[in-house]
Formats: sequence, structure tokens, C-alpha cells
Amino acid sequence: MIGNDACPGVLRLHEAADGYLARVRLPGGRIDAPAMHAVADASELGSGIVELTSRAGLQLRGLAGESAERVARILGSGGLLPSPAHDRVRNIAAPPLGGRAADAVAEIDAVVDQLDQALCADAGLASLPGRFLFAVDDGSRALDPIVADVELAAGRDGFRLCLAGRATRLVVAPADAARTGIAAAHAFAELVAAETPGAWRVSDLADGSRRLAERLGVGLCDPSTAGPARPGRMSARLGGQRPGQIAQRDGRSAVSALPPLARLDPGQLRGLAELLAPATTARISPWRTLIFVDVPSVTAPALAGRLAELGLILSAESGWAGLSACAGLGACARARVDVRAAAAKRAPRRGDGAPLEHWSGCERRCGEPPRAGITVVATPDGLVLTQAVGEPRTAASTSAALELLRTPAVTA
Repeated sequence: MIGNDACPGVLRLHEAADGYLARVRLPGGRIDAPAMHAVADASELGSGIVELTSRAGLQLRGLAGESAERVARILGSGGLLPSPAHDRVRNIAAPPLGGRAADAVAEIDAVVDQLDQALCADAGLASLPGRFLFAVDDGSRALDPIVADVELAAGRDGFRLCLAGRATRLVVAPADAARTGIAAAHAFAELVAAETPGAWRVSDLADGSRRLAERLGVGLCDPSTAGPARPGRMSARLGGQRPGQIAQRDGRSAVSALPPLARLDPGQLRGLAELLAPATTARISPWRTLIFVDVPSVTAPALAGRLAELGLILSAESGWAGLSACAGLGACARARVDVRAAAAKRAPRRGDGAPLEHWSGCERRCGEPPRAGITVVATPDGLVLTQAVGEPRTAASTSAALELLRTPAVTA
């Protein structure tokens, strides 16, 4: 076993303060109607709360321990457990538009599928750590600043292998991309077994990117002159980070919707399933938005209206956009305060263009997005507020924290 981590899955549940939690992996964030119905059915064995995760998956909360087998059976019937042995290792991130963005250079859905199938067919990789992350990028860099252990980054000449954020000199054809990703995962497993038992990520290894590249027989690119382009002109909405209608490069549209604080209930899930045409999928993004792709532009407003009727946010100007919180008091034994209730009070006070903001019930800061502009963390000494400018400030209560956030931070 590599990395004896405790990441939950469908078969291995996590005991939280509000019951057991099941985590469902969705390679590329893709989910179809049968799977949505299965998640809705399984969630009703618990509290009915379903959360979108920062790895574009789903979490079912409040489950009873004795319901574990029924939960697995229901989710399996929806196609969400293709290989029980690989339940926790199907961690494959991808831009939610899957090659449809204006600045994408390759369609990647097929590569994601091939990588997932190859992973599930490889018994030797069933014991990868649950935190090990693959990624397939379409050239838009919409996943930045997420760093995967093994990334296949599309360019004009093929897919470049990247290891823990470092680009290698290896570029392969689309047909060879999945095989290359699997080879890199095997090299990681071998290096861990030989030298660093218990490592979860490539970054856990000393000089991990270079040593893993050497094991694969490839060199690393000079970071100053090569590698995937960093984000520049791409707007946040293009990657589905904020809600609204997005233009695809083929003339159709994508519609991005935000569940407030990333939670859905069974009724909403069934309503979303009804909006999916046969044989199509929705996309969950790492920013906890739900995206419908390949929508005729003339019908996109009607779809947005139906999503709004289900209680989802469709406006990037909403205060809910970019606002997140961990499970908080009552759901997590470590949480000191009800950060979700505080975040809900904060939403109406946020304006258009507000930075990413995350509320954490303890110092672990679970679910905090990279580059959050505002963070609120409950510590033994109070709630610590950190903003892009000014020194951190401390509030004695959530009410006091909300008031402090209405007052601009003072720069030194």
C-alpha cells in the first residue's frame, strides 16, 4: 500500500460529526443523468446534503454506518463505481469546458476517458494514494493554479507531460497520452516504494519532479523558457469559475451555475438530471460550479432560467460567486464556529468583482481555494481575517468578523 492516507471514497467512508461521509470521484468532473439520480437516491440514506468538492467530485453527508453497502450498491448502479479496487484513485482533473473554450487547442474528453479506463484496468495502481492527482489540460490553462502530480498538457504539437507543475521535454500524440500518464504513475509508485514509503504526492519526494522524470528517461524543461503557458488573457468566467453563459469556440454556449456554498439536495439533483439530454453530461468544476456544455446559444437563456428555478446562481455579480466555506460546526468535530451560517450572511454584502473568499472553521482550512483574496479562519484566539492588503485582523465572533469585513483593511 502506498501512502496510508485516510481519504474517503464510496467504499471507505469517513466519520464526521454529522455522520459518515462518502466521496464520489468524477474523472474530468463529468456526470450524467443516471449518475445524478443515483447520487440523489444514495443521499437520502443520510442527511440529503450533497457537496461539490474542490476536485470536481461529490460528497454525501450524514450517512449511517450501516448504510455503507446500500450506498455503494446504489452509486454503482449509476456507473459511479466502475472498479471497486480503484474507487479512491480515479482523481483526474480537467478544464470543465473540455476543449470548448476559445483558447483551447485540443478536445480532451476522449483522453480523460482513456486515462480513467487505463487506470481502472491496472491492478498495480489500485493502491495509489487517494490524494494523488492526474490532470488533462486542453491548452487553456483553465485549471491554474491547481498543480497535479501527473499532467498531460495539450499544445499545438501534442500533449506534454508535466510532473508536479514542472514541464518535461516529453510530448506525445493524443493516442499515447493516457499510456504516458499511467507510466508516470507507475514510476511514482516505484520511487515511493523504494525510497519514501508513505509519500502521497510527487511534491512529498525530495526533488520529486526531477527524479521522477529521470526514472522515466526524460528531462525537465527550463522553467524560464518552456512548459505550458501560464494564465494571461483568459477570463475567469471562461473556465467556468463564475456563473453565467460562456461562448464556446464552435458557436454554441456553455451555462455555468453555482449552488450556494456548493450544496445540492436530492430534489435539485433530480431536477438537474431532467435537464440533461440523453447521453450527455454536465460538468462540475474545481470551483464548485456546475456547467452544461454544447447548449445552442438561442436556448441558453431558457436553460439558465430553469437552473435558477432550481435555486442555483446564474449571475457572476451575485455575492455567492467566489464565496465558499468548509463544513463547519456541527458537521466537523474540529470546527469551532458555524462558518457556513456566517458566509451566508456575508453573501448579500459582497459586490460584483469581489475576490475569492473562504471561511474555515479551524486551522486546517479545508476547501480553501488557491489564491483566495479573503480568508477567515477560526482559531483558539478568535477568527483571523486575512485580505490581499493590510495586516491580518482578529475578531472575537462571526458577527464581529462580518463587521470587520465591512471596514477596509489598513495598509502599513
